[in-house]
Amino acid sequence: MDPFLRVLLVSMLFLPTSIAFGAQHYSFETQQRPAHSLDRKTDAERDAFIHRLVTQMSPEEMTMQLHLMFADNIIGPYSDNGLYDFATRFAPTAGVGVMHDWYPTNASYYNTVQRLNLVKSRLPIPFMQLGECLHGVGSFKQSMFPQSIGMAASWDTSLVHRIGRAIGAEARAIGIHACLAPVLDLGKDVRWGRVQEAWGEDFLLTSHMGVAYASGLSKNGSWSDTDAVIPVMKHFAGHGSPIGGHNAAPYNGAGSRQYLMEFFRPFKAVVDLGGARGALMAYHEFDGIPSVVNTMFYDALEDWGFDGFIIADDAALIMLQQGHMVSNSPADTLSQWFNAGGMIQYYDFDIGTFLNVTTAILANNSVPLFTLQSHVTRILNVKYDMGLFSNSTSKASSEPNSSSLYVPSDIVYQELTAQHAPLTLEAARASIVLLENRNSALPIKPDTQNISRIALIGPYGDILNYGDYSGTWGASPAQNGTTIRQSMLNYIQNSSLDVQLVTSMGANTWYYNAQYGIPAYLLSPTVNSANESSSENHGLLGTYFADTNFTDPRVSQVDVPNKDWGLYPPLGLPSNNFSVIWEGILTVPVEGEVSGSIGVAVSPNTTARLYIDGALVSESPLTTTGNILGNIEPLAYDMTNGTMLPPGGAQWTFKKGTTHRIRIEYQTWNLYQKLENVNSVNAQVELWWNLVDSDAITKAIEVAKTADLIILAVGANWNSDGENGDRATLGLSDNQTALADALFDLGIPIVLVLQGGRPFAIPKYYTRCAAALETFFPGQSGGRAISDVLFGEFNPGGRMPLSIPFDASSLPAFYNFHATAHAVNYTDIYSYPSYWFGYGLSYTNFSVSEFNATSSGGVKTFTAGETITFRATVTNEGNISGSYVVQVYLLARISNIVRAQRQLVAFSRVYLAASESREITMDLEVDRYLPIVNRRYEWELEGGDYTFALSESGAPTANTAMNVTMLCLSN
Repeated sequence: MDPFLRVLLVSMLFLPTSIAFGAQHYSFETQQRPAHSLDRKTDAERDAFIHRLVTQMSPEEMTMQLHLMFADNIIGPYSDNGLYDFATRFAPTAGVGVMHDWYPTNASYYNTVQRLNLVKSRLPIPFMQLGECLHGVGSFKQSMFPQSIGMAASWDTSLVHRIGRAIGAEARAIGIHACLAPVLDLGKDVRWGRVQEAWGEDFLLTSHMGVAYASGLSKNGSWSDTDAVIPVMKHFAGHGSPIGGHNAAPYNGAGSRQYLMEFFRPFKAVVDLGGARGALMAYHEFDGIPSVVNTMFYDALEDWGFDGFIIADDAALIMLQQGHMVSNSPADTLSQWFNAGGMIQYYDFDIGTFLNVTTAILANNSVPLFTLQSHVTRILNVKYDMGLFSNSTSKASSEPNSSSLYVPSDIVYQELTAQHAPLTLEAARASIVLLENRNSALPIKPDTQNISRIALIGPYGDILNYGDYSGTWGASPAQNGTTIRQSMLNYIQNSSLDVQLVTSMGANTWYYNAQYGIPAYLLSPTVNSANESSSENHGLLGTYFADTNFTDPRVSQVDVPNKDWGLYPPLGLPSNNFSVIWEGILTVPVEGEVSGSIGVAVSPNTTARLYIDGALVSESPLTTTGNILGNIEPLAYDMTNGTMLPPGGAQWTFKKGTTHRIRIEYQTWNLYQKLENVNSVNAQVELWWNLVDSDAITKAIEVAKTADLIILAVGANWNSDGENGDRATLGLSDNQTALADALFDLGIPIVLVLQGGRPFAIPKYYTRCAAALETFFPGQSGGRAISDVLFGEFNPGGRMPLSIPFDASSLPAFYNFHATAHAVNYTDIYSYPSYWFGYGLSYTNFSVSEFNATSSGGVKTFTAGETITFRATVTNEGNISGSYVVQVYLLARISNIVRAQRQLVAFSRVYLAASESREITMDLEVDRYLPIVNRRYEWELEGGDYTFALSESGAPTANTAMNVTMLCLSN
């Protein structure tokens, strides 16, 4: 960007301007700071305390506050914090500032390290722990909610706030102070593998959802409470619209005005209203300048009043040298980073290099000392506001108590996880979108629809599928997960329905034979418990030994051998060198015979043997790499390993109605150092199978051809959708397409159940199916939620947070396009989306009436600083309860710049009993969402008429014929 233009953008974007075009102007920073701001007295006390502290700090001590410490560099292979002195050897009394990749699920683990750090430091400065909290805590042992894109489909800010509250409490319970969430990128290009992490394509929906989630994490800015965390918003900014949908690719959009009017707005809202005190800079580039050194971005944060810390995304600094090529050395990189406004580095430079280079660039004044002091001050201010200094002012190792510094010993993360289980179900239900429902095919009513046999076909019918940032294979934790088959069987049994449910995988989830974790409900510790529905009896009986030779038993418990143990040994064992024997019963869920495979996947330096009915079936040898398939394998692997046996497995013929005695002998030697971004956890184990027959489609057709109804569970999971899981096509994988084609040719009604992190461009199935559900990545209760919707236990009411393109070649497909974007349509395919943003059906009918709008003064005029309130009465016209999403759009108007044909400005999801009516109110902050960036790059609230339309979705033809026009008064 031209330097003059950059200065012009920043100065005019964020500062009050003179009157131009006869319009009224405003400034973002004139808005009130959020209610969670410290009062002046507290603010002054903090500033004085931190100032005294920073002035005492040496360059080395300040630099250590700016380094993200990989946890195992401290914890060490013996889990005794034995590497602390080695990790800090270049500045032995400086202390650790920030830690990551830890997740200590025992309070004593965290408290011991925090006390150790205070004792070792010359100045008693507590460290801050960062953690992943995208849709569940990154321990992968706690609650797992729907992915962000699924939460966005709920269009329910109250629900999302409660989810944020739950995750924030669970994170703080294990010593996490700051969560790397929410993601506020706009998912404008659904080819991008990380679109699942976003809240959809629209800035207003993303703003409201981001604020709801962040304010839940932060407990409305009550950071010092022991159940609140700091939200670290990411990826700043515009990371979700890369060229070709490629992760880390340069921005591919409409230019700087789109950045200012769309991409920045969710971040600004979360700074103002969500309690965000952290920002993670993206590693892509905008207009030739990498985000991490783009001063326009930093100036924006500063002008918004953002007073938190800033961290570079992993590898973003290295990419300045090796990818973007705008730096020629570590010194050049760190000078650019610090001078632009950057603070904490991720894992880019080892601590020795980081310390040496930082102290050198301070000494030669490439970075002024004041700059580094300012950065450290910001970080320490956040720690202070979290209450971390409340128990750290002396070197005495105080005992954990209710203070914010330590994790209270009476907080048990398992109890919180159990308390939040109902919320995971509520969230999963609310995230489901009903796309089609021809002839009321759903809900399934076997008696009135003459259905006696249901075929559940497809790779997603009986696996866990949580999405990215959900542990190995996107299926952790496994203990509390539910599958569609499991939940449908439970419903049929509990309802005493005379219905037979038959199943077949029919295809792999992607192009190769994958390792699928065996669901907990198909494992039991004894023969007598094999058919029990209680989750307490799901799993195998594990005997844990304190040695690697099965001679020193210490712990016996029922659990699922699909887990990792983080950086610590299993509870009750003294060492990371240990062994386990799991024994129990495996129930086979297939119809007929299936020639598949089964095995045990393990991490490095581990071995496992699997016995079935007393015979050794498979053995995972001891290696330095392990045999767990990665989340996203490269295309070359997909193409060359399509028919190969999964690693660590053996061929096995599964037969209908059989059970087998299972025994796993597991040994692991983990007394070695872990490496960031290579292997950041200790022992892992995954009991898996693959029930895809060598003639899978034929077997699936045999199962389905006599059914009265087919539930086709297809989509995507961890091996195609996720970070670096970018796609050029948006259909089902070829093997799933072949399965679907064969099933549709049967002529039996098909209910399409889609899972995945992005929408599917499969119009030929949408037009032929009896019904279709989009369920995204629904979290641990997803199977139960889908079953509830299928059988009518819950009435779906989710709405699409992004548009579903007709074809990948018709991208972009977002709803808020400019008129000329579709002035001419394609001659070979449909140009518009198959389903628009905001679309969704219900099992009942609603009517909306009495739509109106007034400003703060109760009139039909408004000006800067006011709030517009929309009102509408919603009536449930049906005989069952349900929910409706009221949506209000601003229609295109004569303007100084080209405007979108429509833009969402307000929404509300309302839950109504049968025949119930209710008036709904929705507020629109004028200053936050209505101004534009005019031709002079000034923020301007244009005068004149504004027409707001009540609409069923973002489709151009979706108006309900209820519009209201208001006049904006200008000076």
